[in-house]
Amino acid sequence: MFNRYVFTIEENTPIDQDIALDPELLGKVFENLLATYNPETRESARSETGSFYTPREIVEYMADSSLKEYFKQKLLGTDAADIDEKLDALIGYNDGPHNFTAEEKEILIQGIDTVKILDPACGSGAFPMGVLHKLVYILGKLDPGNELWKERQIQKLSAIDDAHLRKQLEEKIEESFKSGELDYGRKLYLIENCVFGVDIQSIAIQISKLRFFISLIADQHSNPEKKNLGILTLPNLETKFIAANTLIGLEKPAGFLSNQKLDAMKSELLEIRHKLFSASTAKEKYRYRVEDKKKREAIEEELSGNGGWSDESVQKIACWDSYNQNSSSGWFDAEWMFGIKEGFDIVIGNPPYVEHKKLKELPTLIKNDYEVYSGTADLSVYFNRLVLYPY
Repeated sequence: MFNRYVFTIEENTPIDQDIALDPELLGKVFENLLATYNPETRESARSETGSFYTPREIVEYMADSSLKEYFKQKLLGTDAADIDEKLDALIGYNDGPHNFTAEEKEILIQGIDTVKILDPACGSGAFPMGVLHKLVYILGKLDPGNELWKERQIQKLSAIDDAHLRKQLEEKIEESFKSGELDYGRKLYLIENCVFGVDIQSIAIQISKLRFFISLIADQHSNPEKKNLGILTLPNLETKFIAANTLIGLEKPAGFLSNQKLDAMKSELLEIRHKLFSASTAKEKYRYRVEDKKKREAIEEELSGNGGWSDESVQKIACWDSYNQNSSSGWFDAEWMFGIKEGFDIVIGNPPYVEHKKLKELPTLIKNDYEVYSGTADLSVYFNRLVLYPY
């Protein structure tokens, strides 16, 4: 089926290409779906949700600016001279080589490997995809043969105590770097570790995941002599792109101190989700989803009556199911949903624009949580606050 189409993988760049099917089309389809007129309310879905598709030139500009500032922070304390000029040459689309030393290059690659990027209202995934492709492009310049990038992925496995699992994951890393284009190995591990998306609309999350699937498929080559034509199984993105309301957080007890048992259970839950990301059979996926549910129930039992947690918050943690494709969580917490405690390095996106008259009960729910609250503030004001003061 895929041979009938010519895919482009450079969808959120200003470079024009002659193509038969562009993954960016998914974003345009999403926008058109939102533009559908409802004769009963006399409004379009776009008017209600404030969703607008962002042109790729704007996506690229914002991704470039954000990454440049992030890299400048990473290079502070080094002897790097003319940082701005060097970063402009590295980030911009051109044929020239990078001008960084071996030490600076190592710092930049490490920075890419550890960066955490969130779009809190990702819509159809334009910004996460734009950032992903820019990071892939930068890695291609810094590490053309993928030697340093591959080595970093293997080094991470040393933290896994299970020798059998460690060997399995190392084999998967070797396979992913051998198969398809060089960009496949770059994309796969950036998606797994660095790029996260949230949207209140479950349909938006489904389109975002499909968009990332197409981008990965475009970097694989078929081989008739191999099983499944040599095409690797796509990752499971249910814990990377989630449907939730990022404006409403999880109520936590003040001064709560975690304990060893709870920390261990949280780590085990993260490990289950890490395994599920690369699970390649329906049986494996089902097993990990069951384990995920059991672990959440165990955490619920540990939190109940412990340290002042409210029953409502405990229930939210226990009942949140990222694998239900048709549900959307009414709250968001980066630690419990993504396993990220320290916050994000970059929060980027095009916030929804809904005037205050159409916000219904939301202002009442967030009134005490946002200093920027006012009775006439539209929805974008609160999202801008999230960008200025990341999670």
